[in-house]
Amino acid sequence: CLNGLFGLGVNATMPGMAGDIQRSYANTEFGRVHYWEIGQGSVLFMFHQSGQTSTEFLAVAPLLADTYKVVAIDLPNHGQSDTSDHELTIDEYADAVIDVMDSMGINQAHMLGQHGGAAVVINLGLRYSERVEKVILSGAGRDEEITEEKLEELLNTPMTRDLPIDLEGEFLQKTWSVYRKMSASNTPPEVTFQPFLSSLSLRQRRYDLHYAVYRYSPNLNEFNKETLLLEAEEDIYAGDVKGLQQRIKGSIYKTVPNCGSWQFFEQPELHAQIIREFLD
Repeated sequence: CLNGLFGLGVNATMPGMAGDIQRSYANTEFGRVHYWEIGQGSVLFMFHQSGQTSTEFLAVAPLLADTYKVVAIDLPNHGQSDTSDHELTIDEYADAVIDVMDSMGINQAHMLGQHGGAAVVINLGLRYSERVEKVILSGAGRDEEITEEKLEELLNTPMTRDLPIDLEGEFLQKTWSVYRKMSASNTPPEVTFQPFLSSLSLRQRRYDLHYAVYRYSPNLNEFNKETLLLEAEEDIYAGDVKGLQQRIKGSIYKTVPNCGSWQFFEQPELHAQIIREFLD
């Protein structure tokens, strides 16, 4: 149990991941933030997508640990981190990350963000440029400008977490159906089960990252980080990643085969190879 270990590190093996890791909490402006780390070398922070947790990177992190110090965070309102007392903005999610970096004594790091986590990385690169080295944005394509009408539509579109819990468990079947559609066609069901399970636990949380991402419209003309853009071949929520390449000057675009929205669960070895090639 991690309760009562505030501010301390604990050696542990996370479920589904081989190797020793260090699990800790950091004090932030928005409550305790849980994170884990593995490996040594240049620091690489990883940020999960909306409605998920740091478990998204359990399979890929050990494959990088011989070269990089990989740090995966449960953003506020996700995983084992605290629930904030209000719905956070992307600025506030990024501020929480800076608090974690400060508590760890890390001045600068490479950063990887998946879907909504990519918005946090972009914000960090714009507002805390001196703290960010190379950047990997995965499935981060979106409209250049979201109209007020489109934003209102997004904010009022129910998500699987909004499905009412019924006696027959129909909400479970509906959620599973969505998560299978988000998987690649050849993804085994036991792999889809991992993000599916995370989504069920997050139904109990008051907020998550989705709405903050919808409301965030960064000026990418000012984003000057060396950037790799990843698009999983079967990711139905990746958006217009090629369009994003046009907006981020000098960015590199790469398609990842045999992956859906859960690409770091689905193809960890391939992603470790891609990450190494870009960061080395």
